[in-house]
Amino acid sequence: MISSSYYYSAATIRNRLEQAINYVSNNIACYCSDPGISFTRIRKMNCSDLIKYLILLSDRSVNSDLMNHFDSIENMPTASAVSQQRHKLDAGAMRKVFRLFSGSFENYKTYKGYYLLACDGSDINISHNPGDKETYHVNTTATRGYNQLHLSALFDVMNHVFHDVSIDAANKTQECAALESMIRERRYPANSIIICDRGYEKYNLMATCIEHNQKFIIRVKDINSTGILSNLDLPDASFDGYIQKIITRINNSTTLNNPEYAVLMNNSPFDFIDFNNEYYSMKLRVLRFRITDDTYECLVTNLMQDEMVFDEFKELYHMRWSEECAFRSLKYTIGMLYFHSSNRELICQEIYASLILFNYCSITVNNTPPREDSAWKWKYKSSFKLSVTNIKRYLSGEINEEELEKRIIKFLIPIRPGRSYSRNVRPQSAKTPSYYTA
Repeated sequence: MISSSYYYSAATIRNRLEQAINYVSNNIACYCSDPGISFTRIRKMNCSDLIKYLILLSDRSVNSDLMNHFDSIENMPTASAVSQQRHKLDAGAMRKVFRLFSGSFENYKTYKGYYLLACDGSDINISHNPGDKETYHVNTTATRGYNQLHLSALFDVMNHVFHDVSIDAANKTQECAALESMIRERRYPANSIIICDRGYEKYNLMATCIEHNQKFIIRVKDINSTGILSNLDLPDASFDGYIQKIITRINNSTTLNNPEYAVLMNNSPFDFIDFNNEYYSMKLRVLRFRITDDTYECLVTNLMQDEMVFDEFKELYHMRWSEECAFRSLKYTIGMLYFHSSNRELICQEIYASLILFNYCSITVNNTPPREDSAWKWKYKSSFKLSVTNIKRYLSGEINEEELEKRIIKFLIPIRPGRSYSRNVRPQSAKTPSYYTA
């Protein structure tokens, strides 16, 4: 069921990143604030060097990062010069590098030919700025508010890479709209299944998937709640069946109290009904699993029974949790907590740079299979945290390809299936380095 047959060398992976950076650098007029002027003069830090510098940013000051990036003090630009260069570069340049690099590999694993993409969001704390009303939130338990961006992402749970993201100033209520936009743009692998949690239980999202031939698995509220399965004649047990839903805004004797109809309020978004087409019908497959003696979990999908059997769905949905782990690694291991700017455009540059580094590290680790020993009690995988440290040293030229592979293979951690922990969510402030570039 899982397909993958060959590995890329560390040199090849690095070359793919160089190619993506060079593509953007050679077409910088499309990705800068002043086409025809920006990045045309010879500087100590050109466009290509700037992108590489952003990818390897750390939680230290700008001058510390510059000293790590440049071997000669004579060739090293000042922090002010770096800030000026960053203001010329559009965040779209980093987004383009991210998409080009992530889409340049052919050995990604699939499940029955499908890429399994989990969709979720994560808040990103940025510098305190009450003047930025779009990102400012009032904290009722503290003396002052806070500023946040929101990252919605499509994460490949089998290959541990991000395929597409959306950065918004809005709150979590806009996650569905962000996913709908990503589906319409389709900048991720075409043959994929998108797996979502309960926050994505929206008719408009499901219709968008159906109209764009996108397979999905969405967890929904149980049959006894107020979700889309409420008031339907469904058995209070595990089952696998189909329901028909007719979406409309018309409230009359036919639609009133009829569970087959979903009557939307005028302010509820739905893109597929208008004055000419007042009804939209969708057929959904519903699966209900027993979790404990008295609790169940429900999924809706447009995967038919001949495409995926009942027992596979529980495992597929469980794999979605790896995106939560990826967000944690993105923030705490890669360092997407420490921004070197208070300017929103420059923060987006750093977010995309962190995503590029995360994907680079994941792809490198995936293409360096750990050693195996039949006498070991557990199966092992490479430590992602320590691998990031060594991969950054490799990108900086401190170690060679052979040494990198040895280090990735040396530091292993056991894979213990079935482990679970309760989530401890705490409000946090933005972490800032000792110097801002802007």
